[in-house]
Amino acid sequence: MPVASSPSDYTSIAPDYANGHGFYTDVAAVADMLQIPEFTDLTNPTEAQVGSIIKRVEGMVDDKAKRSYRPIIHEQEFHNFEFSRHPMHSYYGGYVGFIQLPQMKVRKIISLRVWQGNKYKEIASAQASIQMLDNFRDLHSITLQLPNSGTSFVADASTDGSPLTDEFEVTFGKKTAMSELAHLINEEFPSSTSQFTKATAAKSLAVGNLVVSDYFYAQKDSEDGTTLLISSLLPSDDGSDCVLKATIQQSATTVNASTNLTVADSSKLKVGMALSGHSHIPANTTISSITDSTTVVMSATATGASSATTAFTSTDGIPTVCEMVAFTDKNDMKRLGDYWTIGSEGRIFFLKEYPYHSQNSIVVTYIAGSSRVPAAIHEAATKLVCAEILRHDDQTILIAETGGNISIKEKYDILRKEAFDILSGKSDVVYFID
Repeated sequence: MPVASSPSDYTSIAPDYANGHGFYTDVAAVADMLQIPEFTDLTNPTEAQVGSIIKRVEGMVDDKAKRSYRPIIHEQEFHNFEFSRHPMHSYYGGYVGFIQLPQMKVRKIISLRVWQGNKYKEIASAQASIQMLDNFRDLHSITLQLPNSGTSFVADASTDGSPLTDEFEVTFGKKTAMSELAHLINEEFPSSTSQFTKATAAKSLAVGNLVVSDYFYAQKDSEDGTTLLISSLLPSDDGSDCVLKATIQQSATTVNASTNLTVADSSKLKVGMALSGHSHIPANTTISSITDSTTVVMSATATGASSATTAFTSTDGIPTVCEMVAFTDKNDMKRLGDYWTIGSEGRIFFLKEYPYHSQNSIVVTYIAGSSRVPAAIHEAATKLVCAEILRHDDQTILIAETGGNISIKEKYDILRKEAFDILSGKSDVVYFID
């Protein structure tokens, strides 16, 4: 039976590895166990170095326990589908068929796609999409906005072959650009494009203390590498209120007291696009109509005459540059809906929507990991971090070794053994019964 919480749970969870705080333990707990003063920027090891060790140890704990006590994204798992019940009887039986995920403790289904004979159909999450067209290099930025005109995360396009960590590269091809944008939204190291861009660090996109990867997840369409699928991580239909925007820039000339605007190329513009960045164009101005190849009509009158670089923003695509689909809630997860789950067991049951074929017909991306950190996991992680610190001779300056105490080598062996004994008892075993 799933356990929601325990009085002995480790609850000081504020992941910030640079300052020595992880999901399973922190620098204070490590220092207490080693019976030494607190780690600082001046100690050996430093607070940040201990944080790095904590990060490595957490991966070791997950591998040993065969499960995670922190949120882990499992991307695009392919599963076969077998009918367990005839569709005519599915309503009363509760499902047509089900799949068993290799991970239990499923927190959220990010994307659930079923093969319908000629394409995959999304049946979970609030999802948007963007597809690159021939003039995709004209993109200036992609914006992801939280509901109710909330925080906007602006991903700028780079055309110099060396993007910053908060940019995505569009110098090369459409598929490379989509990979770059996915890496940026997910705030990860651009492993598939780093050989071209020479990136040496993970991408990052933040506004204040909010980071884009906490709210959105991106994955390339398995059937079309030029299309990016962006899922909201907000609960259920809350994500449908998120906004996806694309922006290009052109030089535009205004005439005082006129609604006409002269642009470089109106074929890349469309009615309804928002205008910004030109000092003589009032706020909230949009394109009302397009007159010819270089002239558009604005919804407001220009306040002066001048030429300036102007941003043109759209929420439903830009001609010849990109096609977009707004965030749409596709989630109908309930017992009599499209599908339902037993998250603690990693099972997904299909009722109204299901694949037309059996082999590799379901693609699922999800977040798994227990929502609680038991005291035993905290203890095991802390002991493993302590052992790693003891293992390095050049990092034991804080730790005394006297003739009256056990040696550092003995301390290391004891801590490792006790930690792995704990984790052996926490290991999950999943039985698949045919």
